[in-house]
Amino acid sequence: MDTTIALSELMYLSPTTREKAVTIAQELLRADNISPREAVSKAILIAKNWAVTKVNRRVWKKLKANDGEAI
Repeated sequence: MDTTIALSELMYLSPTTREKAVTIAQELLRADNISPREAVSKAILIAKNWAVTKVNRRVWKKLKANDGEAI
């Protein structure tokens, strides 16, 4: 049941973030001695944080470029 919840949450991520989460989960399973459910849950959180950081940088660069053009 818990595995289904974690896996269904993966389906709501964007394709890039989902791919990142799966890669992170695989690395966690190889490196640590944790359950697959915990690995997927932890990977989803890490991937979401990665996506937010990436989007923020992209928006910041676009705003900075627009400010430079205005001056």
